[in-house]
Amino acid sequence: MKKAFTLAEVLITLGILGVVIAMTLPALITNYQKKQFSAQLKKAYSTFSQALMLSQEFNGPSNTWWTLEPSSTYEENLKYFELYWKPYLKIIQMCEKMSDCGYKINNYASVSDLKNYRYYGQLDNVPAFIYGDGTYAFIRPYNLNSTVDNPQKLQLLQIDLNGPKNPNILGIDVFQFEINISKGIITGYSNPDKCTVSEIKNSTENARACGAKVMSDGWEFAADYPWYR
Repeated sequence: MKKAFTLAEVLITLGILGVVIAMTLPALITNYQKKQFSAQLKKAYSTFSQALMLSQEFNGPSNTWWTLEPSSTYEENLKYFELYWKPYLKIIQMCEKMSDCGYKINNYASVSDLKNYRYYGQLDNVPAFIYGDGTYAFIRPYNLNSTVDNPQKLQLLQIDLNGPKNPNILGIDVFQFEINISKGIITGYSNPDKCTVSEIKNSTENARACGAKVMSDGWEFAADYPWYR
């Protein structure tokens, strides 16, 4: 006589499988998302680094480019972008406002403040754009680290890896980098050690350093990365 599973045994087995799947599926999805975003971020950094290099071949060393200030007008920033950056990026769409690029928000949330969309959106005097595979970005002048003794031409590069698609969170799919025009290099914004659970909890401002952390960790989201915590 052949043995068979009873209905109760089958239901118990299915129940156990369901529990296992429910426990492991979120982790699998998170790991996939981390790998996807880390690869996209590395590609984005490479895209802008190559554009900077190409622009210098045609326009001379970046330290000879004209200087913009945080107070520069939209027209001035657009003219600068169209000369030094646009020809060396595969631009799909220019955006005077975030809504022009399909956004229903005006700012981003932070990895430490997931439901509060009020951080570092596109400024009124800075053009933004979508390029390549749908990445949204803008470049704006700032002089936060420039001093009289050590004057520097600095720009902030902000990248949203999947454009208007969710989650639109600084530190998850949105990252910042610093373009040092005086030296012709692109680095992470701020100190990567600031991108920790405790540091971001103390100040949302520290989420801006998360691009630097991913970069310093070999373009990976390390085990100690403050991912959705």
